[in-house]
Amino acid sequence: MGTAADTATAAREQFMHRAITLARRSLAAGGPPVGAVLVRDGAIVAEAQNAVIPQTDVTAHAEMMLLREACRDQRRLHLSGDELYVTVEPCMMCFGACAYAGIASIYFGAPIADLAAITGRELAVDPGVVTKGPALHGGLCGKECSALLSEWQQARNVQSGVAGTTGKQSG
Repeated sequence: MGTAADTATAAREQFMHRAITLARRSLAAGGPPVGAVLVRDGAIVAEAQNAVIPQTDVTAHAEMMLLREACRDQRRLHLSGDELYVTVEPCMMCFGACAYAGIASIYFGAPIADLAAITGRELAVDPGVVTKGPALHGGLCGKECSALLSEWQQARNVQSGVAGTTGKQSG
C-alpha cells in the first residue's frame, strides 16, 4: 500500500503527463513544446499549449494562454491556491502573471536554461531576487520534458538546414 506522499506524487505526474500531451501538440504544429495545466482541488480546471507561432503573439506562452482562459471562464482574476503544471520552467513574464493571479505552486519539468540553450532568448526568474510568488518545484518528469525540447531543436535545425548546431538565433 502506498503512502500519501506516493499518491500525491502519482497525481502530480498525471497532471504533468497531460501538460506533456499538450506540449506534443505544440511541437507537432512547429512551435515550442510547452504545455500547461491548472489544477484546483485535484482536478484540471484549465489547460493550454504554447501559441506564440500560430497566433504571431510573443505573449502567447502556454502559461499566459492558460491564465487568460481560467480567469475568463471563472470570471475572476485571482486563482488563489491553484497549482500550475508546465513542461518548462516559466519565464519572468509568466512567473509574474502567476504571482499576480495568486497561483500557489508551479511544478515544471525542464529548466528554462534548457530552452534558453535553444533560443538564446529566455529570461529566467532569479530566485534570489523574488520575494513573493508561487513556490517553484522543478524536475517533475524532467527527462521527458527535456527530450521534447531536444526534439524541437532537431526540427528547427532541419528546417534551417543547419545540422549539429544549437539552433540559437541572434538578436
